[in-house]
Amino acid sequence: KECVAAVAADKTTLTSGRLLVAADGIYSTFQSLIRSGEKLLPSDIEDARRTNIKDGGRINIKAVAPTDLDPEKFQPGTTYSFFSPGGTAACFAGPAGKGYTYWAVSIADETSADGEVQRFLSDTTTDRESVKQKLISKLAILESPECQFVIDLIEQTNASAIFIARSVEREHVGPSLVSEDGKVVLVGDAAHAMSPAYGQAANFAFEDAATLATCIREGNDLFSALKDYSEARVARCVEMQRRSAERTAKATRGEKTEDVSKWIFRWTIQ
Repeated sequence: KECVAAVAADKTTLTSGRLLVAADGIYSTFQSLIRSGEKLLPSDIEDARRTNIKDGGRINIKAVAPTDLDPEKFQPGTTYSFFSPGGTAACFAGPAGKGYTYWAVSIADETSADGEVQRFLSDTTTDRESVKQKLISKLAILESPECQFVIDLIEQTNASAIFIARSVEREHVGPSLVSEDGKVVLVGDAAHAMSPAYGQAANFAFEDAATLATCIREGNDLFSALKDYSEARVARCVEMQRRSAERTAKATRGEKTEDVSKWIFRWTIQ
């Protein structure tokens, strides 16, 4: 039977099989191949990996602080948020297990009077302690008591635990998540990286795995099973991507956002 092989740079075969499940993240090598219909990698792989990606114009900074939110001020088991006027800063915090609280801050890029885009952090920033102090200063300038709870959490966070990432997502999901020869299939961010507005990236990756396994188990053959998987996932992921982008836009403008939790959790394997 025909198979697909994963080959290392030194030409040695790492593994082979009937199907390669590509879960290689938003900068996926394989999504560019599937979209282009090619079977061989281009000479400039880095450029190929960065195709079909849209920058959201924000930097996301997050970590877990070794403390609980004050039970006299905050309801246990609840996530809290704060959005600055104009949407320049969005702050979130909630429980992450007994004795721990996660926090996340999203800072929008700013545009100067001459039209130059200024990012809160450069792409080469590595000093987490300087990031921590700069973030505290950024939020303190807002002079809003409503975001003090996040500042307090950041101050109690070990700088080395801080995670930084640009807000990026797939510009287009699909039209197919499967290669033309049926040998490669995309899952997770490789298939449908989306705005973190609803925090569904990992959940949708689990949905991918469950759907793919079910389609293969119940399909008449592998090729048709992969087609069924692709059709089911593209439709749902495009809808989630749309809702996530809409929520981000509304939240940063201070508008009321839609509660889509019922739509998300009503999902069943197709």
